[in-house]
Amino acid sequence: MRTLHREEFLALAAIAEREAGLHLPDSKRAFVEARLQRRLRRCGYESFGAYSDLVRSDAPGGMHERQMMISALTTNVTHLFREPHHFSLLADHFRSWLTTLGPRNRRYLVWSAGCSTGEEPLSIAATLHGVLGRDWSSHADVLATDVDHAVLDIARHRGSDLEIVASLRGQVSGADRSVLCDRGARAFLRNLTDSITYLHHNLLHPLDVPGQFNAIFCRNVTIYFSETTRARVHERIAARLAPGGLLAIGHSERLPGASGFASVGRTAYRDDHGSIRRSAFDGIGEPGCP
Repeated sequence: MRTLHREEFLALAAIAEREAGLHLPDSKRAFVEARLQRRLRRCGYESFGAYSDLVRSDAPGGMHERQMMISALTTNVTHLFREPHHFSLLADHFRSWLTTLGPRNRRYLVWSAGCSTGEEPLSIAATLHGVLGRDWSSHADVLATDVDHAVLDIARHRGSDLEIVASLRGQVSGADRSVLCDRGARAFLRNLTDSITYLHHNLLHPLDVPGQFNAIFCRNVTIYFSETTRARVHERIAARLAPGGLLAIGHSERLPGASGFASVGRTAYRDDHGSIRRSAFDGIGEPGCP
């Protein structure tokens, strides 16, 4: 096992914070040392010093390895319908929107911020499908973003993963049992994935997509950030939430200064004063479709 010396750790920690906002205090040195062993072996390096030189390089190999390092340091633990109460709230929120706003020809927009390997956006799509059936995609869109190119590539190919249907179909309306057969499973997955857009995005930067979102899921992402960065990211995300919108965060996270939000359940909030908060941020477009 290669040893990560303090000066090497500090150099790598600085890169991780600059590239992805990861906050790595000295107490995380053993964690970083363990997580990056495989990357050193893959790159053929015997020391963290040589590896540090690589990731600091602006050559194509260095830029690629910075992405691989961020991927190795972020824990992509996810599964379908994780924190199931959030999806129950989403279903109720979508039903309410259909009743009050649906006839106005607007679309219900959901942002999965930090989508990892795609289980969250698929769960969101299946939840909306459970409310409205196959026609859900005529009324809604899901934007799924992540800073990690590798997990985004996996997420984009979920549409061909028939094994995932067994877990997803629990949200399907009882009348639609066609998903039990192979042909039906393919059509079901295509119905879900056709209205999911995957996009590389770093939460440290503004989202270059116009419109406000009716629901935003940003769960267990900001745990990697410093307190200051976490507050700024939460403010930026909240600024993209439509009035009355639903915001879901991770079970170990809290909204700093959550003024204007009403709790609607565990780690879930409704935006009650969005127009005031949004006025302080730039880059907010008119309501639209990602």
